[in-house]
Amino acid sequence: MQKIITVFAIVVLGFVGQLHADSVVTYTGSLSGIDCDGCKRTIASSIAKIKGVKTIKIVKKSEGSHVLTVVTNGSKAISKSEASKALGKDSHYKINSWTSSSKHSH
Repeated sequence: MQKIITVFAIVVLGFVGQLHADSVVTYTGSLSGIDCDGCKRTIASSIAKIKGVKTIKIVKKSEGSHVLTVVTNGSKAISKSEASKALGKDSHYKINSWTSSSKHSH
């Protein structure tokens, strides 16, 4: 009986974990302070350290302005202040705006 309960608990926990894995949250922000591709790599590696981040994309919008797109697994919300903090307090990069949208796949 103990074995059956343990297997059931693992299956249930696996299903709950799958529910989170099927929620994708995309964050979009405008960035300033990017001068080169090295800046983009620095920002991407800093944001990638936030729990749940799957992909990061940085695209130049206009002179001095870039769009940051961060796709997460939906395991936790990422605030603008948390993303800014990940860039570092001495950073000259600035997140000017921050929005999110979620998508659930079944």
